[in-house]
Amino acid sequence: MLQTTLQVLRVFGVPAAQVTAILRAVRDEGCPGLRLLERDGEYAICIQGSAPTQEMAREYCEKWARRLRAEFGDALYAEGEVSLAQATLTALLEKRRLLVAADETTGRLLGDALRGLTHSEAAFDFGNQSYLHPQNAKRIVIPPALLQKFPGDLVQAAAGRATTALLAAQADIAVSYMPASVGQAPFAVLCDRRGAVAAAVGPEATDAAIANHILDLVRRRVLGLPPAPRAITFRPGHERPMLPLSAGSAVRRGDTARFSLRRARPKNLPTGQFEPMLDMDTAAKTLGSAMELGGTAGPAAPAPAAQQPATPRPIARTP
Repeated sequence: MLQTTLQVLRVFGVPAAQVTAILRAVRDEGCPGLRLLERDGEYAICIQGSAPTQEMAREYCEKWARRLRAEFGDALYAEGEVSLAQATLTALLEKRRLLVAADETTGRLLGDALRGLTHSEAAFDFGNQSYLHPQNAKRIVIPPALLQKFPGDLVQAAAGRATTALLAAQADIAVSYMPASVGQAPFAVLCDRRGAVAAAVGPEATDAAIANHILDLVRRRVLGLPPAPRAITFRPGHERPMLPLSAGSAVRRGDTARFSLRRARPKNLPTGQFEPMLDMDTAAKTLGSAMELGGTAGPAAPAPAAQQPATPRPIARTP
């Protein structure tokens, strides 16, 4: 009887087309048990392996996991059942860093993602030391000199506001999210004492996906990793590079279905072996059952003939 194991890699910040291309290549190299799940921009890559013994099955999965780790690099933030919010919180706690939001909109996005996680209040102030603090809130403003030097530059303005929040709350990192406006795509900016990092966010991203983009900026900064591709770094109040649009950052439900790949089941496939298919249209509700490490997961059900993407949740707006 064959023994089965399942290994899960968690990835964020890679366009769906690039994820698909990498998994196609790995599948064509001989990895038969791949499954891709997506939720709010987070990808869970499940590797299934079967062998006569559990140890051999684990070694088989690890072989392909090493291949995928090399492909995704810094975008691979965790393994197993670890969300991006949990991975970022763990990094903040281990490095003893305090994160604050520069405004209520950003604070609500991060609060929804971090609330309920153990010790989250030790790494994120939930507004208590920043925009909700009676005295500190008055100090969180855009410096007039910056507005005069860079009139109409929303990225500089957001960075200036985040910098004042950083100083007012005596924090280590401050972040701010700006929704779309005339001539400017939505973006998130992070400031610390080293400078600022900004990255565009897809205009149709859900609130949870926006929070994940912010958290990924924080995770990379805290761990000393390079910024995500297409992000820019600059010093607030100094000339900055142009902020490019984020390719593939607008993650919408149903996007993965258009990249669905299915292979015909081989006629001589041994009993107990898994189909060599790449299932990209599994609903998000199956994520939990598919990610039970060490469990047995069979092939996913065929996709319906026609699938309409669900309407994304409204984007957060500044009050």
